[in-house]
Amino acid sequence: MTAFSSPSILQKTAGITLSKPVQVTLYMLLSTLVIWTVFFTTYPAAHNTTHSLRHHTLGVACH
Repeated sequence: MTAFSSPSILQKTAGITLSKPVQVTLYMLLSTLVIWTVFFTTYPAAHNTTHSLRHHTLGVACH
C-alpha cells in the first residue's frame, strides 16, 4: 500500500500567500495606500511635512 500525503490547509495557504502574483499585488496595494496617505492627508503634521512635495508634483492642490 502506498501512502499519499495530502497537503495540509496550512501548506496550501502558505503556497497561495507566498506566490509571486499575491506578493506583487500586496506590495502594490501597500505602496498605493502609502502614497494616497501622503498626498491626501489633512493631518497637520503630515500635511506640513509633505506640503512642498504636493505642490511640486502638481498632482494635488491643497489650497
